[in-house]
Amino acid sequence: MEHSLLVSIGSRFSFLLLIAITVVGCAETGDFGRRRPGLFEGKQGLDGPGEWFGSRATLTDTEIEFRNRAIAFSLNPEKPNFPSIDALEFAIGSDPDLYYSRVAGHADLSVTARYKRVERDALADLDLVPLFRATACRVAIDDAQRLKAMAMTSNLSDVQRQLATDRVASNAEIGRIVEHAMIERVDAYHIAVERLYAASPDREAKPATQAIALLRAEVEKGNRCGMGLDVPSRAHIIRKG
Repeated sequence: MEHSLLVSIGSRFSFLLLIAITVVGCAETGDFGRRRPGLFEGKQGLDGPGEWFGSRATLTDTEIEFRNRAIAFSLNPEKPNFPSIDALEFAIGSDPDLYYSRVAGHADLSVTARYKRVERDALADLDLVPLFRATACRVAIDDAQRLKAMAMTSNLSDVQRQLATDRVASNAEIGRIVEHAMIERVDAYHIAVERLYAASPDREAKPATQAIALLRAEVEKGNRCGMGLDVPSRAHIIRKG
């Protein structure tokens, strides 16, 4: 388990950096998902002045919602039994071994309750997936307008153009990462039910499995609006005027 956990942490390091940089200062996780914030979530970090294109002040309301909804998929669905550092929770994400241990690790829970925890988590995600994708679509539309506006004006510096372009690229990357995280979330639920059933067969396995199947079908629909906008690279940014 230690080896798989280390691999999981390493594979998610880029996600941690991206989310940590772009989400700090947004609304608390609990407003957009199942988990409440931990020790340091939702706290304001260092930021530039409002007129700086890279400042949080330039995030639209839709981008703030988009990033907050992304947080809901970046954390393990089950809270730790003991206090945990937020950065570690981001890096761990939906690690299946850890998810199962948290579901089954409560001595005061019955076998039935453990199955119901998985069912509850899967059904909660079933509601969150379309909400995230709808927000992602609105961000994609806004980013298309952002790129169009940059192409039509000569009143931006090279730095301002690059920061605006970086914002578009960041939004697209968050969308791609969350789509992958959704798949990992489904797999974690499936693995948890298999392990629970092998240890303690129970009739509650059926509704939990049905909830996971519904979630898998929803995730497999994909993000139909697409977040993969063609973003000009730094080398191709031409300042007009």
